[in-house]
Amino acid sequence: MSTNMLRTALLLAALLLGLVQQANAQREPVRSEMRGVIKSVDAGAITIAMGGGRDVAPTEKSYALAKDVEIAFGSAFRFVSAVREGKLKDLSAGITVSLSLSADQKNVESILAEEPTARGMLKAVDAKKRTLTITSPPTQREQPGEDKTYTVAADAEIAIDDGRGRRFSIREGRLEELTDGAIVSLRLSLDKTQVFGVVAEGAMVMGVIKAIDAGKRSLTLTIRPARGDDAGEERTLIVAKEASVFVDDGKGRRLSIKEVKLADVPVGSTVMAKLAVDQSFIMMLKAEGPQVLGLLKAVDAEKRTITIAIPKSREEVDEKTYTLSKDARINYDGNEAKLADIKIGENGPFVQLRLTLDQKTVQSLTARQPGTR
Repeated sequence: MSTNMLRTALLLAALLLGLVQQANAQREPVRSEMRGVIKSVDAGAITIAMGGGRDVAPTEKSYALAKDVEIAFGSAFRFVSAVREGKLKDLSAGITVSLSLSADQKNVESILAEEPTARGMLKAVDAKKRTLTITSPPTQREQPGEDKTYTVAADAEIAIDDGRGRRFSIREGRLEELTDGAIVSLRLSLDKTQVFGVVAEGAMVMGVIKAIDAGKRSLTLTIRPARGDDAGEERTLIVAKEASVFVDDGKGRRLSIKEVKLADVPVGSTVMAKLAVDQSFIMMLKAEGPQVLGLLKAVDAEKRTITIAIPKSREEVDEKTYTLSKDARINYDGNEAKLADIKIGENGPFVQLRLTLDQKTVQSLTARQPGTR
C-alpha cells in the first residue's frame, strides 16, 4: 500500500470512529446520579435527603418521576452485584436510593433501592424454622450488643468462607452448616424482616503465642495477659492441615508477608488467627513480632540500644533495653529520623516498638513527644 493510500485509510478510520462516538453520545445522553435517603415518595415525585453530618443538616431535594420510571433493588452486599425488578409501592421513607436523572436533571428515569445489610455474631440458628439470631456490635463501650432474630427466605443464598483468604475460599453452603459463634453478614429485605443472603465466616482471635506444638498442630495463645487479680485468659487451638500460615517481618514492605510452615512460627510472636465457621480449627494464621509500648529512658546511638520503662501496673514499671536492627525504621514526631535525633525529656518521649519475630531486635520505632500527634 502506498503512503498516500495509507494516510487516506487512517483518515477515513478516524472519521468513522468520530461519527460512531457522536452517534452513541446522541443515543445515550449523559445522566446524573443522585444518592440519598427517601423522605417521601408517591406516584408523581420523590424527595430525598442528601449529605449532612455531625453539625450539618442534610439537604432535601424533590424530583418528578418519569411515567416509565424503572424501579430496581440491589445491594452493596459482599459478592452480590445482580439487581431485581421492583415496584414503586415497595419504596418507603428511610430507604437509601440512587436516582438516575434525565439530561435536564428534572425527571427521575430510574431508581435503585439499596437493600439493607446487617453484621454480627451468630447467637442461634434454627434450620427447621429458618430463623437466625445475631448479636450486633455495641454502639457504645461497656454495653452489650443487640440481639435480633430474622427469618431466612426459602431461596436465600448461603455462602461460607473457609477463612484461608484464597480466591476460591467462598463456597455455597446450607443453613444447617451454620453454628453459633460464626460471624455473619446478612442481606435483608427492604423492611429488614427477611434474609435474602448470608455470608458466614469464622471469628478472629488475637493473642501472643505462649506454646506451640507443630507436630500436634496446636498452639496456646495468651488472649489477655494477667494483671493484678485478673488471671488473664488463654486459649488452645488446633491449626488445620490445610491452613494458610504467614509471617510478617515488620519492615512494612510489599514482600514483608511470606507464607511459611507452622514450625517456623516462634513462641512469643503476636498472631491473628482466623477460625473456621464451626470454630473448630484455625484456617489462617498471621504472625508478627510483638509490639512494646513505654517511655524512653535512655538512648545509645553508637550501640544502637534504647531503654524504655514499660508499665506493669498503675504503680510499677519495668525497664528493658532493646537493640535496634541495622535496617530498623525510625519515626520521630511524624518524620523519618535517626536514633541520635531523638531527645529524652522528663516525660518521654512515648515510644512504640515492633520487634522481630524472634523478639531479639527492634524492627521499627515510633517516638512521640508529649503533646504532639
